[in-house]
Amino acid sequence: MKKDLIFAPVLSLIAATLFCLRFTGMTAHIVVSLIGVAVLVAYAVLTKKEWKLPALEIGMRACYGVALISGIVIMNAHVALFGVLHKVSAVLFFVGIIALLATKLADNKKA
Repeated sequence: MKKDLIFAPVLSLIAATLFCLRFTGMTAHIVVSLIGVAVLVAYAVLTKKEWKLPALEIGMRACYGVALISGIVIMNAHVALFGVLHKVSAVLFFVGIIALLATKLADNKKA
C-alpha cells in the first residue's frame, strides 16, 4: 500500500503534465511520457504481488500504452482517428489511476 501512495500521485502528476501540452511543448511532452513509461514499469515490477484488481491494473497500463503508441502515430501521420484514440486513452488512464488509488485506499481503511 505504501508503494501505491508513492506511485499514484507521481503517475497523476505525470498525467496532469501530459494534459498540459499547450503549455509545456512537444519536447517536454515526449520526455514526460518516457518518464511515465519508466515509472509505470517500476510500479508494475514493485507491486505485482499486491494487485487486488488485476483487470484495472492491466487496463490502466494498456491505456497508457495505447496513448503512447497513438501519440507516436500522430507524430508521423496526422490521422484524426488516432488523435481521438490518443485523447480517450489518456483520459481513461487518468481515471484508472484515480480508481485504483481509491479502491486501494478503501481496502486499506477496512483493514
